[in-house]
Amino acid sequence: MPKRKKKENSVSLEKTVDSVIVHDMKNLAFRLSALLQNMNDNYDNPLFKTSIMEVLGDTIRKMDGMVKRFREHQKQVVVKLRLDLNQLLNDLLERLPNRTTRKLTLETNLAQIPMVWGDAFYLRDAFHSILDNAIEAMPEGGALTVTTKIIHRKKRPNICIEISDTGVGMTQSFMETKLFSPFVSTKEQGLGLGLFTSQQIVALHHGTIEVESSPGMGTTFRIVLPAADHDI
Repeated sequence: MPKRKKKENSVSLEKTVDSVIVHDMKNLAFRLSALLQNMNDNYDNPLFKTSIMEVLGDTIRKMDGMVKRFREHQKQVVVKLRLDLNQLLNDLLERLPNRTTRKLTLETNLAQIPMVWGDAFYLRDAFHSILDNAIEAMPEGGALTVTTKIIHRKKRPNICIEISDTGVGMTQSFMETKLFSPFVSTKEQGLGLGLFTSQQIVALHHGTIEVESSPGMGTTFRIVLPAADHDI
């Protein structure tokens, strides 16, 4: 009975937290969407340019505040349960809308891996952003490869998820200075929020994101997360 009660409380907390975070993010997204919709018609207006600076500055401050709260109250905000990352990735890949509209080939190499402690809602969002970024990097089509495997760091098992594309690639300078910065994007209408948020989510799970890329040679995102300890 105590175990059942604990599980029910965790689910309830997860739903409450998700609702709050989704509400905040939707508000920020609405503000940015409205800004983009009016950009073409009003960009030459000095008052509109001033408004852009104010809105973007305030939005960045709000996002920084949200990330700070995540870090300060990690156990209350991120509800971690034992997750099968292979299943999570398979579910995501089956639902990728861009796969049906572009000449893309998909290859999956999912090894037998341990479970991880993680929040499925946020990890799904992080992986979705990285997958979407890979697909967008191949406007003329290409190959998307998703691999999972076990690696060891500091004598502990970790799960490594590699998401590779054969797209346009990035320069070393861009990766070092701009890749994970908010409001920086290589897409014409991109806001650069997806990868910024993904990095924060992975960090909250004690993981890292590594990137290898060259212009014209494609990109590989490597997400490393600690395997779940069976004695926790």
